[in-house]
Amino acid sequence: MSRNIPDKIFSLDSFSITQSTNDLLSNEICCLFRIPHEILQIITNFLNISDLQSLSKTCLSFYTFFNDNNFWNYRIHKQFPQSIVQFYTSDIFNKPEVIQVYNQIQQTNFAHSRAESEFDNLAITSATHYNDDAIESSHRKMYVSKEDFLNNLEYYQYDKPSDYTKIPFMKLIYFYLIDRKRCAVVNMNVIHRDDQHLVEEFHEDSLTGRIIHLKKVCWLEINGRFEFKIMPGKYEISWRIKCNPGHTYIDGETEFIVVPQHGKLSNYKITQSEFENLIFEHKNDWFIIKTGHTIIYEPSIVLTTIRNWNTGHWKYDILWDCTELTLIP
Repeated sequence: MSRNIPDKIFSLDSFSITQSTNDLLSNEICCLFRIPHEILQIITNFLNISDLQSLSKTCLSFYTFFNDNNFWNYRIHKQFPQSIVQFYTSDIFNKPEVIQVYNQIQQTNFAHSRAESEFDNLAITSATHYNDDAIESSHRKMYVSKEDFLNNLEYYQYDKPSDYTKIPFMKLIYFYLIDRKRCAVVNMNVIHRDDQHLVEEFHEDSLTGRIIHLKKVCWLEINGRFEFKIMPGKYEISWRIKCNPGHTYIDGETEFIVVPQHGKLSNYKITQSEFENLIFEHKNDWFIIKTGHTIIYEPSIVLTTIRNWNTGHWKYDILWDCTELTLIP
C-alpha cells in the first residue's frame, strides 16, 4: 500500500456549518452540550481531525466550541511535551534583549566546499553568529513576533487559511506543531541530473511520491531548500534513503548538511564503512538516517546538501526520498 502523503489533506478554516444545517440548528443546543464542557473536551481527545471537522458542521454549538482558543490550548497541552507547550504558547513570542557583539569568523569545517556557493556562504554566517559562544555572548534566544508568525506560517499537510484573523491563534499553533516539514529530494538542484546519472522517478513507497535515483556519479552533490520558512525551535534532522545490496557503492566520506538562515548548521559525516553497515542492516528496505539536530532562532529559510567529493570513483545505486525536520523538546 502506498504511504504517499497528499500535499494538502485538511483545511484549517474548514470548520464550518453548512447553510442547510445553520437555519435548522443555530438556535438549538445539541444534547451533548448538557455534558460539562470539561468532560466534552476529554471525549474529543479520542477524535481525529476529520471527526472534529465533521462534528463542527452539525450545529452552531459545536462550531463555536471548536473555534475557541481554549479548546486548542487544551489539545496542545494534552498532546505535546510540556517544554514544547510552554515554548510555543508563550516563550517564543517574548522578545529578547539581544546584545550586539562582534563575532569572530568561524569555519564551517566542511570536507567539501565552494567559495561561490550560496550554501557555503550562508553556512559561514551560521557558524559565525549561531555557534554556542556567539549565542551566549549575545544573549540570543528563539523568538518570533505573532505578526511574523502569521505572515510566515505555511503548512506542508494542510491548506493555508484564507484569513488568519478568523481562526483562533492556538488552533494555528496546534496545526503547526503536528505538521511535518519535508523537502523532497526531487525538488532540489541536482548536479548531473539527467537520464544516466541522477534521475527523478515516481515511487509508490516514497513519502512524497517522487525520489531521486542515483544511478552513477563521480562527484555527488544534491542541494535543496525547504519550500517555506521554518519557525524557531529545535528540530531533529532525518534523511530517508534506500539502497540496493550488491549494487550500491559509495566511496569516501559523505556529508549530510543542513544550514538555517538564522540558526545552527548541522554537518553529519558518514564514512564508507558506516554506509556499508547501513546497507547490510537494512538490505533493500527504506531506512532513516538521523543526523542530529539544528536550532532555529528566527523564521528562516533552510538549505540542505549531500556532498561526497573525496575521489573520482563512481558512486552507484542509491534512492533519496526526502529530508525531514521534526520538532523536539
